[in-house]
Amino acid sequence: MPPKKQKKKKPATKGSGFPLFKSLLWICVVLLTGLTLFVVMHLPLRNTPSKSGTVQSPVARKDSEAPAARSRKKPRPEPAPVWNASVQKKQAQVYEAPIDDFDAKVRSVDLAILMGLAAQGESESLMRHRAVEVRRHRGQEFYYQNLTITLGHEVFPFLAELKKNLDQLGTDFSLQTVDNNPRDLEISILGEPTHHIFLPLALVPEPEPEVRTARASRLVIIIDDLGESMAVAKRLAALPFAVSFSVLPHNTKARQVANLARQENLELLLHLPSEPEGYPKLANSGPGTLRVNMTPAVLEQTLVDNLARLPDVDGVNNHMGSRLTQDKKAMTVVLKHLQGQGKFFVDSLTTPKSCVRDVSKTLGMRYYRRHIFLDNTAKEHAVLLQLKKAESLAKRTGLAVAIGHPYPATLSALESWAKSRDMHVVVCKIQDI
Repeated sequence: MPPKKQKKKKPATKGSGFPLFKSLLWICVVLLTGLTLFVVMHLPLRNTPSKSGTVQSPVARKDSEAPAARSRKKPRPEPAPVWNASVQKKQAQVYEAPIDDFDAKVRSVDLAILMGLAAQGESESLMRHRAVEVRRHRGQEFYYQNLTITLGHEVFPFLAELKKNLDQLGTDFSLQTVDNNPRDLEISILGEPTHHIFLPLALVPEPEPEVRTARASRLVIIIDDLGESMAVAKRLAALPFAVSFSVLPHNTKARQVANLARQENLELLLHLPSEPEGYPKLANSGPGTLRVNMTPAVLEQTLVDNLARLPDVDGVNNHMGSRLTQDKKAMTVVLKHLQGQGKFFVDSLTTPKSCVRDVSKTLGMRYYRRHIFLDNTAKEHAVLLQLKKAESLAKRTGLAVAIGHPYPATLSALESWAKSRDMHVVVCKIQDI
């Protein structure tokens, strides 16, 4: 038998482990590439040269552009105001107030008039109050205004714009002529006359203010919600008349702002957090809130804790508080304590159902209250109109108390009003009335 052929053994292939090594190598490359892409994608954009040749960061340019660079830019012309009733209604909800607040509707008409003037390129300076009268509609207080607007012959474009603005507010608002005279107008809300507007052909001399008392007409201006900005507080303190500072006790710079008020001899109030309707879901008055369901002891201790944060205050006014100020039991606790401390209370009047007047009378305390809200609509021309309204009310009745907030528009309006205000009206403190 021929010998069996032996199978030749295949020589071992050089590098038999290469396929595994190659696979691992590719996995590493893919992972490294992915990691590199991830890092690159999450790095901030590199600064790019601007047209002027300087390098600027897109983020920094937006928030912290140098004043010098800003000054080189051509100022953009301010667009003409556009009336939008739905936006105006949202803006009116600055203060904690009932939805059916009739005076808020009156203020919406004020704004409709202002925007009618602005649409014609006219200034609110053409308008002045000849009289402001306190009236009531279904138990709610409002201010009936007798206005003169000097437009000369060009009245019909203004009337058309005013009618359009009132129509946007809804069917509750109406505009009629008096004795078929297109220059003699009356605006009504829910059938209640709120504004009388006279459009003379020429400027009518302003009547002398009616003298009600031997003392000068007085106006108190309270600025609420202070305590978050020293710059704002210093700007208010620099006004050529003395405003009253009302400071929220839990604000971050409450103590510093209070110290500034004391240094400048300004009246200082504690803006007391007080329970509003719908607390805390619909409206939240913040930390330190006095609530109706607190026991008298807890209620008084909460008041004491708030006062301890600002022990040097002259008095107190309520922050929100539409529910608390309706409750006689709660307000008796609050006012009794303040009376014992020799401090006054100003009713911000965030509800027409406030019982503060009655409780004050029972305790033998002097009752102080707010008459005018300045900046429900936080626009400079709207705030100026409210200041003029307060000024006219002071001239007619001898006293007006106005409350505003530290909004930029309010600060600008106060500075503008300082140059044109009626010097017959004395801006004073609550303690001076």
